[in-house]
Amino acid sequence: MSDDAHDELTRQTARRLFGRPKRGEGAYAQWRAFNPELAREFSRFFVGRLYSREVISQKQRELCAVAALAVLNYQEELAIHAGAALNCGATAEEVSEVIFQMATYGGAPCTVEGLRTLKKVLEERGGWKPAD
Repeated sequence: MSDDAHDELTRQTARRLFGRPKRGEGAYAQWRAFNPELAREFSRFFVGRLYSREVISQKQRELCAVAALAVLNYQEELAIHAGAALNCGATAEEVSEVIFQMATYGGAPCTVEGLRTLKKVLEERGGWKPAD
């Protein structure tokens, strides 16, 4: 794949997963503030190589990310990837189920914090609906 094609695949995958972040926001902007060339290479690998693969669906890939981030208690990243999972077709119920499942591996506190983060994401999108 040519560099131009790789860059375009990286951009398309990033838009599909994360939308268009405000200028200066997001992981890429933070990386870029420290080292623009390394930021480009990180983005090309993570988004343009790893996240663009089609062995598993983007929805499955994002649900895996949600699980890992919930257990690791990385709430800011969890918010980003919970949003990406929703962007890729996961339902709020599916994302919350993955977070509930992580109580097995990370304990109840990671589930509580993860659900709190998911609720914020859903509220920001206007999609928060408490269960009956």
